Amino acid sequence: MDQEFWNFLDTLLSDSQVEIDRPKGSAHPRLPDLIYPLDYGYLRGTTTVDGGGIDLFIGSQAGGALDAVALTVDLYKRDAEIILLLGCTETEKQIALDFMNGASMRACLVRRGSGIDWLYSRRSVRHFQQKPIPDDIVRRVLETATWAPSAHNAQPWRFAVLTSLESRDRLAQALGEAFRRDLLEGGLASEEVEKQVSRSRQRIQQAPLAVLLCQYLTVGDTYPDADRQQYEHWMGMQSVALAGGYLLLAAWSEGLGSVWMCAPLFAQAAARQALSLPETWQPQALILLGYPDKIPTQRPRRPFNEVALYF
Repeated sequence: MDQEFWNFLDTLLSDSQVEIDRPKGSAHPRLPDLIYPLDYGYLRGTTTVDGGGIDLFIGSQAGGALDAVALTVDLYKRDAEIILLLGCTETEKQIALDFMNGASMRACLVRRGSGIDWLYSRRSVRHFQQKPIPDDIVRRVLETATWAPSAHNAQPWRFAVLTSLESRDRLAQALGEAFRRDLLEGGLASEEVEKQVSRSRQRIQQAPLAVLLCQYLTVGDTYPDADRQQYEHWMGMQSVALAGGYLLLAAWSEGLGSVWMCAPLFAQAAARQALSLPETWQPQALILLGYPDKIPTQRPRRPFNEVALYF
């Protein structure tokens, strides 16, 4: 299905408020024996052919992405509709489909896409619900990141997983001090410096989970000259960045939002010391993770002809 269709749906969802009027376990208003297996509601301020709002099922992946819709035909109502599936696992999608394929209704599922179309849907999320991430999901996301390609198959990535508020606070304080120093040296007014430092610190502290992405310095080839040794280090950085990209996409597939922060690059020693990491772990980036408070709208991409040259 055309990507622009999904982009329009994303915009509609972002600009609307979800209203759950039939919670999981409640009965259908017309068919009391029919019990809703998932939360069911609609988007306020939208309309459909029957005069109500656009309907949706909401799964257990709170704040999860819209990655499927159901097309329905109801012979009793004599209408056809589209129903959004928001934050639903594969099992919940099937449960919703089975529910809709009862009585006078028939439905089919249209997925956002298992390939390129799905990649377009990821967003950088900076505001999260205060809801813990299950350990098995965290493990799956991190293990997926380890399947990224790497130069010489060195797999130089290391993950410092910050599950506690205390660890995130220690890192936030260390990065904040370095950030403050850099901003002041750059001539920024003190009031603006404190505003930016406070915003950055709160962002780290309020995320349910953070992963400090590090490069393990003892793997990789050794060369006698400085130039090639520097290139080897850069190849390791590229490999770690690839693992970070896999991590972002794996998180999105689990209904998690994430954002990449480059702050550790500017304060590698401070970040390492804050968490008592080995000297061989060189911090490269910080990824914040959590269930999105809201899915951001799509930000524009540069025109393709500005970023690609064919030869």
